[in-house]
Amino acid sequence: MKSTIHVLLSALMICTYSSLDTTDPAKDSVDDRNKSGYTYTVNISKINSKYSEIACTTFRNKLVLVSSKKIGGLGNGVDPVTNEPFTDLFCTDIEAYGKLSQPLLFSRILNTKANEGQVAFSPDEHTIYYTRSTRTNSLNYKLFKAELEKDSYGNWINEMELSISSDDYSIENPHVSSDGKHLYFSSNMSSGFGGFDIYKAEIKVDGSLGHPENLGSTINTSEDEKYPHTSKDGTELFFSSKGHNSIGGYDIFISTVTNADYKIPRNLGYAVNSEKDEVAFIFIDHKKGVFSSNKDNENNAFNLYRFQSRAIYQELNGIVITEDDRILPNATVVLLNGEGQEIERQVTSNDATYSFKIKAFEDYQLKVVKDGYKDYSLKFQSEESQFKAILKLSSKVSYNQK
Repeated sequence: MKSTIHVLLSALMICTYSSLDTTDPAKDSVDDRNKSGYTYTVNISKINSKYSEIACTTFRNKLVLVSSKKIGGLGNGVDPVTNEPFTDLFCTDIEAYGKLSQPLLFSRILNTKANEGQVAFSPDEHTIYYTRSTRTNSLNYKLFKAELEKDSYGNWINEMELSISSDDYSIENPHVSSDGKHLYFSSNMSSGFGGFDIYKAEIKVDGSLGHPENLGSTINTSEDEKYPHTSKDGTELFFSSKGHNSIGGYDIFISTVTNADYKIPRNLGYAVNSEKDEVAFIFIDHKKGVFSSNKDNENNAFNLYRFQSRAIYQELNGIVITEDDRILPNATVVLLNGEGQEIERQVTSNDATYSFKIKAFEDYQLKVVKDGYKDYSLKFQSEESQFKAILKLSSKVSYNQK
């Protein structure tokens, strides 16, 4: 005769959070609207003019931007929509802390008498995706691509309009993901949720685009969403929106991307956003970048701002004990991200405690492994100031009886 005795034990994991004070609070204070998980130090750029400067992306360690300034520009006239001259593409050298030199025309091949919009490059910088509107219909941008002639400094060839362009809607703000697999853009095509929405399309081997995919109602609202920009590792999407309870006009938001799923957008706070418009937030490297805002310009033109970001981390401390208050040393506690990928693991010490450094406002999972017990896991978000949970670990002991 065989019988199995199941002994159910439980472990209480008490988790408390405390911020790691490793930054200068005068520079890195976090206001109550900043839920991004970062602090930002912001300075206005010295290259601004009386006209708008809006950043696009980087190319060969230069910042490419769209501006109405006419330093060597092509054509003349004023766009009746913006009351500024028609725009051209410019570029500027990037120096320490994102300091920028005075801009020069980016390309006399791509700059025309029309309105030049934002551009994006493939990871190898051999393909450019660019937008352009005519003088007679400056609100309707169409999407083009061109290739960089081999061994040339800047001779763009094989220019062509892409098939997703239309006279019925505008395509703006292209951005290529760092892996080169997707082109993000904004559009007011009729399939959206209202106004401009953010879309992405697969980039095929030949550089053509697949069918556009709307990012969905978590990102897009009945208001306008524009200027998508993804982090280098693809885990974060930054964009501008008039929705999501913005402070005013366009605010810049961040959404965590997990398994191709976009989490609820979070505001970057008052260090970046204002009651006016903030747009075109892009990273130059992993922590430095630029964005544009009309908050300090009486003519409502967009000025360029430089920023440095700093991730906010918290200390996650805990202890593993049994249901009858016995501590469990030598238990393995594994910290995983929202996608279930392991970040770090620790073996509890003699007092059964552990400690992890985690990023604010992110999804995590804790997994406990102990010989004689079943594995147990718990999902949580790091935005809570305190966190307590009982993790029940079960042990099975078999006895053979005849």
